[in-house]
Amino acid sequence: MPYLDVDFEEGPIWFISDLHLSPQQPALTRFFQQFCETRAKEGRAVFILGDLFDYWVHPDQSRESAYAEVFAHLQQLVAAGIRVYVMVGNRDFALSKTLLTSFGLIPIPDPMALRLGTQNILLTHGDLLCTDDRRYQIFRRVIRHPLIRLSVGNLPYSCLQKLATGLRRGSTRAVQKKSLNITDAHPLAIQTALHHGIADQHLEQGFDVLVHGHTHRPVWEHTDDGWRMVLGAWSPDAACIGRWAAGQWSLEKIMLTP
Repeated sequence: MPYLDVDFEEGPIWFISDLHLSPQQPALTRFFQQFCETRAKEGRAVFILGDLFDYWVHPDQSRESAYAEVFAHLQQLVAAGIRVYVMVGNRDFALSKTLLTSFGLIPIPDPMALRLGTQNILLTHGDLLCTDDRRYQIFRRVIRHPLIRLSVGNLPYSCLQKLATGLRRGSTRAVQKKSLNITDAHPLAIQTALHHGIADQHLEQGFDVLVHGHTHRPVWEHTDDGWRMVLGAWSPDAACIGRWAAGQWSLEKIMLTP
């Protein structure tokens, strides 16, 4: 398993996910800007665990003002000496390593092991844990297959935008029809992740803490197998984010300051 062992001293380190930024939600981007200009600058690093954007289909998106603004905020953090790690999610998995590194961001795989102090941490977006949602897991494997991505990637940007819009609408309808249990992380998947890892990515000694997003059900809980932190989805004026500092974890609700 890819393993990150960096000395962040005593932090703090921020963990965020599921921002779903888009041109259609300028208020959300303003809230993110406020986070970047305040709390984020208090830390040593920011880990974005997927779905920074509501969708991502083509590198040309980065030239549009709404997306360029987001990257500009992240670049300002990098310029201030703060490491920004980016994991892709189910909505923005087409974000390329080349594009991310061009903005000074550090792409990380899903899943990834992180060493903080004496603890082994497993980071993942979270959709791999929703094992009861078999249709989604099949769709995930198909849409991320290299041949499919190559074929789709050759389509014109305008076509890809329409395709993304259609997929998002279809996904929203599908989720509304599914039970909450199906769209949540499965207990056995959580147990397996803490003991062994995810998707053939293993750490022999297991993990102390599992951190993920995707389900939009924030919680900081202790199980028989270890600790789990679920990050929340962002709204235009509030978000639940993870914080690590000097060996201590907390799930914090941040609010937009007028």
